[in-house]
Amino acid sequence: MPFALARVLIPTLASLLLVACATSAGFPPPAPASPRVADTLDGDTVFARTLAAHGGDLRRHPGDINLSTDGRWYALIQRIQPLVSDSGYRIRSQERYRPSEGLYAVDHEGPQGRKRVVRSVDGLSIAYNGRANEDAARRSATAMTNDAFRMFHFGPSWFIDRVANWRRLDDASEGGRVYRRIAGVAVPGFGDAERDDLVLWIDRETDRLYRIHMSLNGFETTQGAHVDTTFLDYREVGGYLFPVRFHERVRGPLRIDAHTWWVTGLDMDRGWTAADAGGDAFRGTAAPAAKPLAVPASTASADTSSAGKP
Repeated sequence: MPFALARVLIPTLASLLLVACATSAGFPPPAPASPRVADTLDGDTVFARTLAAHGGDLRRHPGDINLSTDGRWYALIQRIQPLVSDSGYRIRSQERYRPSEGLYAVDHEGPQGRKRVVRSVDGLSIAYNGRANEDAARRSATAMTNDAFRMFHFGPSWFIDRVANWRRLDDASEGGRVYRRIAGVAVPGFGDAERDDLVLWIDRETDRLYRIHMSLNGFETTQGAHVDTTFLDYREVGGYLFPVRFHERVRGPLRIDAHTWWVTGLDMDRGWTAADAGGDAFRGTAAPAAKPLAVPASTASADTSSAGKP
């Protein structure tokens, strides 16, 4: 495509897809399980098994969990959803979580600087390069992504007090493995959403969570869109199983790759307090970067040259 024509068509395409995301019919209603399901486990039992495989209810853990991440955003999703991707800031992160206190604080970093997000029982605070930001659209997009990434990074515990029951769907096969699938409705949903629809794919052999397919009703321009995130690798730390490599795709109303990222550091129970992590910067034992993890070769060699570029 000639460069001059591309400069005209690509922004136009992005604008059309943005409208499509806001007006699509939304998450496809999943059909209930048919007789093809190979076992008699109901949806709630399948969920209980995956929760146990991940180490149990992480919300009850009395200590702290510390992560660092790195990744890349694909070019088209940055054009379609600039506030959701926020890729000028959200490339690398340092994350601090005290699940029993409901505190989740994240320092993001990208080519335009730093974004700090603190979610606590008192609410949500956002700052860019040290300056508080009260913009309603940015707050709404951040609330949604902050909820979603707490779910991605810390696993099935996020669903316990949000999904009343799980329905069994037909199993699915991919890459030579079989996955049990269960559907539910999260109430509340991600961020400001009253509800979001979910389908979990769970490895039949290991009971590990393999994929989450979800609606995104918490932000104006993502209402009607649905995405999935696949968990490609895990590490066990402190008796819990943590996903450490992720790939996110938009599945409707268009189908594109959106984001790939990986955990570069993970440790637990440093003993920091809410005051150390919940202010305008990490302090005390919350400040050092998470203990490095070995990065899988397939991740280390990935092309991240476009990460953060508009």
